[in-house]
Amino acid sequence: MELQQNISTRLEQTLAPHMLQSLKILQATTQELELTLSAELLQNPALELEGLGREELIGNPLEDSLAKGADEEDRAAQLAEYDENLVDAVREAAWDDAPLDEYLPNPVREADLQERHTRLMASLTEEASLQDRLVEQIRDLMPGVGTENPLYRACMEVLGNLDERGYLQATAEEIARGADVDLDCAEKATAIIRSLEPAGLAARSLRECLLAQLERSRERGSLAWDIVDSHLEDLARNRIPKIAKELDADIDEIQEAALRIRSLDPKPGHSIASIAAQEIIPEVFIERGTDGEWTVRRNREHLPRLRISPRYEKLQDDASLSSSDRQCIKKYIKDGRQLIRSVGLRQSTIERIAEELIVQQRDFLDHGPTQLRPLNIAQVADSLGLHETTISRAIANKYVQTPHGTFSFKHFFTTGYESDDGEALSSRAVKLKIISYIEEEPPNKPLSDQKIVERLAEDGIQIARRTVAKYREEENIPAASLRRQH
Repeated sequence: MELQQNISTRLEQTLAPHMLQSLKILQATTQELELTLSAELLQNPALELEGLGREELIGNPLEDSLAKGADEEDRAAQLAEYDENLVDAVREAAWDDAPLDEYLPNPVREADLQERHTRLMASLTEEASLQDRLVEQIRDLMPGVGTENPLYRACMEVLGNLDERGYLQATAEEIARGADVDLDCAEKATAIIRSLEPAGLAARSLRECLLAQLERSRERGSLAWDIVDSHLEDLARNRIPKIAKELDADIDEIQEAALRIRSLDPKPGHSIASIAAQEIIPEVFIERGTDGEWTVRRNREHLPRLRISPRYEKLQDDASLSSSDRQCIKKYIKDGRQLIRSVGLRQSTIERIAEELIVQQRDFLDHGPTQLRPLNIAQVADSLGLHETTISRAIANKYVQTPHGTFSFKHFFTTGYESDDGEALSSRAVKLKIISYIEEEPPNKPLSDQKIVERLAEDGIQIARRTVAKYREEENIPAASLRRQH
């Protein structure tokens, strides 16, 4: 691990800033790249959105940026000269051969640009999280109060002691000490947090969490309540007959109550961590063209289209400006061009990978997910003449939309098996077979892992029982003993 970190550190010290930027842009998701480009638009006055002058977007920062003098010169000085060896490395990755017109922005309507710019600028400071909503709920309950209020302080202390599940990890005494309040105030604060949405927050155990949700739904005293209150361990072990006997209920009633319990959220605070929720945005669409062939269409809806400001192009040769000002402007322009180029290279690389997926995974596209074929990154890298690390960075956390759904790029890279008749099957295709077997099994006689192995063998697929168990667990499917319905 230490050796790996040292190598990584030396690599970062060796790479020129522009190359580091290119690598980060290549690896960035669409959402991350949106934020990066929006930040660059604010920081680099030579950049503007295609179709709008900079003054229309954020005023005229020219005088302000030049007045910063030494600070801006220091920032520009940090950009090292291009390293010829690294430029060669980029060429080896087949980036330099991409046509520049692919990188340049396409004209779009001015109103759309202004609306998108406003949204992107707002996204730099917005972080919608459950944590924020909980604070808002507290402020609605206690309007006009702040940290000078003991109860408000205690509520904030309780929030600070919720773990990622939403469970309370501090005693009343610890909350009282942390908020500098008495014990009664700490307990009142805990009750307030438990009254917020979602139900089940600030519980100290799974039992408390589930009971709180049933209480909120006015189900106290129900069969589901009794099972959670006294037989949660039995339910986890699927001891349905035992629960039915001890609660003097029919098995059907217990199973119905069990379904209700399983609909509850055992981790109501799972999204409490202050992380902005990200929707899945496909980088490309794979769809049939008018000629019936599969084609790749780039998603152009989310990234701002940048260009170098024509005004700054003229200012770099303006004799009325000082030499240092002109040099600063030239740095801005150089940085902006490199940014635009890096984004274009990223887009072209992702598009080329998607085009190769059409070649390698045509059966998937033609016939559906069960026809996914084994494929590794080395195969695609070799076919495209790119480095494997370039492919890995380009597909990291990125998605492609197909007629069969939206999938991560990594979904298409999978190990596989060969059936008895020589047909190649991906591990994902084998998982889908396992899922189909389980969906069709008799409820009172679920298939064991060994039975699934035998079913696969009947279909010509040789696989170990431990591998079946691994795939089943990866799909969150319980063992046969826990799937049995009595």
